[in-house]
Amino acid sequence: MKSLLFCLLFPLLSQGQPWMFYNLENLFDTINDRGFHDEEFTPMGTKQYASVRYRLSVRQSARVLNALEQTGKRAPIIGLCEIENRSVLEDLVNHKGLRAHGPWGIVHYDSPDHRGIDCGLIYKSDRVTIIHSDRIRYSNDSLHTRDALFVRYRIDSKCYNAIVVHLPSKSGGTIQSAWKRSLAWKYIAFAVDTCRDPTVIMGDFNDQVGPAQLQHFPLHWQSSHCDSRFGSYKYQGRWNTIDGAVANFPIHAEICDLPMLQEKDQKWGNIKPRRRWQGAFFKNGYSDHLPVYFSQVVGTGK
Repeated sequence: MKSLLFCLLFPLLSQGQPWMFYNLENLFDTINDRGFHDEEFTPMGTKQYASVRYRLSVRQSARVLNALEQTGKRAPIIGLCEIENRSVLEDLVNHKGLRAHGPWGIVHYDSPDHRGIDCGLIYKSDRVTIIHSDRIRYSNDSLHTRDALFVRYRIDSKCYNAIVVHLPSKSGGTIQSAWKRSLAWKYIAFAVDTCRDPTVIMGDFNDQVGPAQLQHFPLHWQSSHCDSRFGSYKYQGRWNTIDGAVANFPIHAEICDLPMLQEKDQKWGNIKPRRRWQGAFFKNGYSDHLPVYFSQVVGTGK
């Protein structure tokens, strides 16, 4: 009986501060912003993206976060990417599906990404106190991409650093684009070099989570460990875990594969994320990525 009780309690004892990350797959507003290539996400664009589709996109994103809360995946800090601006985050946290789990605060900065998408962070403002925030910029004349988002905060009298990233894609080829992700990691690693409090870098790495990222950090840094038999993103029939975390402490990742977020894969077999878009066709799904829930591993004696 004592052994059984220990096994039941240990998962609770071994989990510390939780975080969530979710790629929202093009949560744009309907307004054409001058200087950015977001024309397709307008009423006259190829996606015929008017107010109804925008409201449905916000609702579906809120439904996911609401469902995760109700299934026990409650995180006071949620990192988000593929959001166009602060206003879409405001609409998201004010949606009735998410509002009940608040109050929510927002951290967001505009970045020079050519499509106008950014990283953002929402947090439970009754629990979390933001101490400092800033953007980590690695764009240059040859690379116009989204900034990383740096947030230093306090929760339960303890300070943490959270960085939300959406690394450059493999567009043009994996090898040909590798320098872009490497450049981003160098800037991010430099920005957190003096961080002594627990620090987590979470997001869409656009690369398999693992040694490729750790080469930029000291030896004690670790990649998130995930036991899922699938991944967070499926491309041409193959699952990949490209949404993850790097931290200066042991961190566990759990891919949130709720049934509502998946559908049958007619082309490649098995299942796939129930995405929002299929080319220019609006599917009213959720995202082409699955959310990932992270927890700080504590009490293991390591």
